[in-house]
Formats: sequence, C-alpha cells, structure tokens
Amino acid sequence: MTHSPRLSVFTVTHHPQFLDDCRRSVLAQTYTDWEWIVLLNGGARWRPHQRDERIRILTDDTVRGVGAAKRRACAEARGSVLVELDHDDLLASDALAEVALAFDEHPEASLVYSHAAQILADGSRDNSRFDTANGWVYKEAIVDGRSIQHPVSLAPTPHNVSYIWFAPNHVRAYARSAYDRVGGYDSGRHVLDDQDLMCKLYRLGDFHLIDRCLYLQRMHARNTQSDADTNAFIQRETVALYDRYIESNALAWAARRNLLALDLGAAHNHPSGYLGVDQFPAEGVDIVAKLPDRLPLDDSSVGVIRAVDFLEHVADKIALINELHRVLAPCGLLLSLTPSSDGRGAFQDPTHVAIYNENSFWYYTDSRYRSFVPHITARFQVSRLVTYFPTEWHERQQIPYVAANLIAVKEPMPRNGGLLLL
Repeated sequence: MTHSPRLSVFTVTHHPQFLDDCRRSVLAQTYTDWEWIVLLNGGARWRPHQRDERIRILTDDTVRGVGAAKRRACAEARGSVLVELDHDDLLASDALAEVALAFDEHPEASLVYSHAAQILADGSRDNSRFDTANGWVYKEAIVDGRSIQHPVSLAPTPHNVSYIWFAPNHVRAYARSAYDRVGGYDSGRHVLDDQDLMCKLYRLGDFHLIDRCLYLQRMHARNTQSDADTNAFIQRETVALYDRYIESNALAWAARRNLLALDLGAAHNHPSGYLGVDQFPAEGVDIVAKLPDRLPLDDSSVGVIRAVDFLEHVADKIALINELHRVLAPCGLLLSLTPSSDGRGAFQDPTHVAIYNENSFWYYTDSRYRSFVPHITARFQVSRLVTYFPTEWHERQQIPYVAANLIAVKEPMPRNGGLLLL
C-alpha cells in the first residue's frame, strides 16, 4: 500500500526560474513526512537534478489561471494538511515541523500561518518596509543562518482576513478537511485566489499563528504585483472580495466567541443569523428596545451589529453610536448602510430625523474631530467607508448610500490593519 504523507506541499508555476532554490528548501526540512507536488503549466518544463520519490512533478498545459492550477495541484495531494509554497519562495528548514506541531496542538484550526520575510531576487536581505502607520511592526530574525527582517503578522480578525493587505501571510497551511468543505480554490480566479480561499476557510474555524518567521518571499520583476495594470486590478478586486465576505466573516468570528449578532430595525428585512432589535414587537423581533435607550445587554457582549436603513431614524446620533459601541466587543463590527446627504435619499423620507455622509463618521473614528464633542465616548477604526449607489434604480433616483463598517476599539484587542486615528 502506498504511504500517504501527512503534509502535502504544493507549488504551481509557468516560469520555473527559482524552482531549484525552492526544491533545496523543501529537501532541507527537518520534518520528513511530506510530499511535494509541482504543477507545471503554460509550457514550463523542469526536472530536479536528483530524484526523490516524495517529489511529484505534473505537467498540464490545459490549466489556465492560478486558481485552476492550484485546484489541480491540490486534487493530487494525499496529505491531511495542504501547505502552499510559491515557486519563487523558500521555506525555513523547520517550517513543516512547526506546521505539523501546530495542527497537533490546534486540531480545530482551519488554517495555520507564520510570519514571512521578503528577500530580493538574489536571495539577499530586503530592507524595504510596509507603512508602519497601517499597523506594521518589524522584527529582526535569523532564518537558517540568514539575517532578515520581517513584519509581525496581524491577528486574524474579520477585518484583517477580509483584506488581503492584512491577511495571514505565508507559510499558509490548510486542513484538508476544511479545504474540501469550502470547495477549494476557485478555478475561475486569476488573482486573489488566496484571499478568496482564506475568507471561505475563516467561516469554518479560527486561524492559528505560529509566532516565528518560517517563509522567505522573493521579490523580483516577475512578481504579480510588479505590473502596474495588474496591481491596480488587484487593489480593486481586493475591495470587491472584502465586500463579499466581511459580513459572513464577522458572523463566524462572533459565533466562535459566543458573541451576539444584532440586526437593528428588524421588523423590516430581518436576515438569518441575527437577533432582531426593534422598538415594537413584531415577527423577527427578539429584543424590543427603543434606541438610543440602553439595550438590555451586557457591555462587550455583541460581535456584529447590522444597521441597514436604520441610523437615519434615530435623532440623537451621539447617544446611539455610544450605545452601539458599549455593547460591541473589542474588534466587533458595526456594519451600517445609510442614505447619504450627498443625494436625495437622506431627505426624502419624512421619518428620517438624522443626516449622514462619510464625514459624519469622522467624529467617532478620528480624535481630532472627536475632541470637539466631549460627550462622544465611542472609539472606532474605519474598516470600510464609501459612498455608492446600491442598484441602478438608486442611481437613477439620485439616492447614494454611505456604507460605514466600523471596528469597535476597546482594550484588550489586537491591531487591525489600516490607519488608526484615535
């Protein structure tokens, strides 16, 4: 009977320039119960200098796109853990040992990840840094005798996972059972296949950080983000995927922490997964309360609040936002969608008693503005703040909405990526 290794490392490439270096880092692993699946496509051809029965080389030029290629490689994997290794990158020699240990100690995790450092094309140290204003902290480390600096990976909060800018970096390893349950890589994706997969995995279970640098990411002219047009598309698509997944990520995060999810104004369009809050009893209303009066809930007991077409119906804006902040847990999310005063929607409804636009939220997210209104106690970080037309009908009627997704800032809490102006 053929032995099934525990860890399946997979690599796809159509340009195998750095595969020999990649191979050396795999063969140097202190943990030996692995296989390495290399999928060559796009006309690429490569053979290692020495044969190792744990290395399986596949050639499939019919595969188009990175999502399809990774899906094809993972379909060949026999291990219970899938480990992603890009064709131009390197594993620390104890990376697979640390991954195996992490899954032993955290079998409930759907994804395990570490810190990662950038290196230059020739393998030397990269001294460039991400903007520290966005929450990045750097540490010095020695990886297999090589001096590197690495950013400290941010915590896997709903915000951080939903944006690839802040999401868990390599080494990334997936429980095969979780990968199969979410349907694996999207074969239609040509970029951001990793962001899409991570968001789907996050709904199943928490992510676990190995607090070590186990991965060296090579920066060179062929990196996907090096092309200006491709990078611009990636930035736009990152936000589109965030919009698709942020609510489900927040709900999953809250449920795993036994936190509540509230839908405000639940007498209208109450979605599943939430407790309904409204001022009068009705179908779908679980908590009868008239905001901004105090909700019958403990401090920091709520993980996510949905406020769609709601904020504009409460006259005392400051008391309302203060109360929502009170019940939200650290890192909890307020997901609001409100007719903006930039169009007609804010004023047309006679029941609208409060006016909002993007600038309205500065007073809860920026200390420079909050200082002018001392009775604001709420402290939030912006996750997403944008004005748009939800549908073509809204655009024809000149009814833009402001979407304000805000992270409750309370101690103790991990850092969420992006500007923190408090």
